[in-house]
Amino acid sequence: MAQTVIKLNLDKYSLDGEAILVIDTIERTAPAKGGVRIHANVTEDEISALAAEMTKKCILAGLPFGGAKGGVRLADLTQTKRAMYAFGRELSKLDFLPYRWCAAPDVNTDSTSVDAFIAGCASVKGWRKSRIAATGKSSGIPHELGSTAFSVVLSIEEIITNLNLPISLNSARVIVEGTGEVGGNAVKILMEKGANILGVSDISGSVYTPQGLEQKKLCEHISKNTFVKDLAAEFPSARFDPDSSVLLSKEADILILAGLGRSINEQTAPLLKVKLISEGANIAYTNDSIRSDVHRRGIISIPGIIANSGGVISSYEEWLLECEARMGISIEEKWERVKASISQRISWNISELCRIMSEHPDVNPYQCALELAEMRERSSRNADRELREKTKEINALLETKFSVYTK
Repeated sequence: MAQTVIKLNLDKYSLDGEAILVIDTIERTAPAKGGVRIHANVTEDEISALAAEMTKKCILAGLPFGGAKGGVRLADLTQTKRAMYAFGRELSKLDFLPYRWCAAPDVNTDSTSVDAFIAGCASVKGWRKSRIAATGKSSGIPHELGSTAFSVVLSIEEIITNLNLPISLNSARVIVEGTGEVGGNAVKILMEKGANILGVSDISGSVYTPQGLEQKKLCEHISKNTFVKDLAAEFPSARFDPDSSVLLSKEADILILAGLGRSINEQTAPLLKVKLISEGANIAYTNDSIRSDVHRRGIISIPGIIANSGGVISSYEEWLLECEARMGISIEEKWERVKASISQRISWNISELCRIMSEHPDVNPYQCALELAEMRERSSRNADRELREKTKEINALLETKFSVYTK
């Protein structure tokens, strides 16, 4: 059960929409962390589930944040920045910003949307405090650099190495669901590594060809943010289907899930013809029994709470730089710092995940990741308890030793 749920009507900002914040866990030393997603059908259940996932993701990544998620139900996506400004302003009035929640980009939000959110906070709290109200801003470490995609691809490389899988990225056949910030950057990184992108999809449909899509044209499409349906004419040998879920039934070595989530369901799961899945999307499966069915078929699915943690790791590095007043370093230095942090944490997590998977071969990887998160959380609680006991012991000794001076 979530600790806190805030709902805000945005009528007074001339918006037909509702903003939702769910804080799942709150840590003593850092705010709850989680991005803001905006689409026409945002629900409290969706945001609550994502907030709970953020709690697990932060535990696994070794970050001091709690877990949270923001969402805005908004039919007109041209009003995204106005909605983000309103969200930031109203939460600041309620004192949830900047210390209880730190926002970030998510579905249909980007660095400029985050800038608007911070502006809303600043209208109440002032600019100095408001800079730590969100990460992924244009003056910070924009997620458009590809932090999440970097971790998604790195998790594939690490799982291939740790499990000694007969797949090589420099010749792998890959299909990618979603061509936004995560999927689009993943495509670019994979092509740089020599992978062959057979198909991509978005809400407008999918294109697929067993021979692979021509790289230059595909990159141009991703850079322009055009719909896949508008790309179809560029690849006459590829098959276009207005049903984007059709891509999930195509044959490939690797599938990257980078859509809204929950795309692997009772209908699509039996049709999967891949060897490895990397979950760039949060909550990629509709339920855990489907995960287990996919696992029994020999398909390895890297859980999103590990694979797509690059975004929150990047956010942590930006938050640290803000706290240290070091945001003046170059974007190149920031990006190198982010990549190093992601590499260390993903390598650590995949290694531990593979160890648990080898001990429990019949358990799906997501359940193994939850076991790892529980172990880490238990270890953290024990360390906190030992620290409290040690502090009490030191306090008692000091009080006895120095009480004579206070009589």
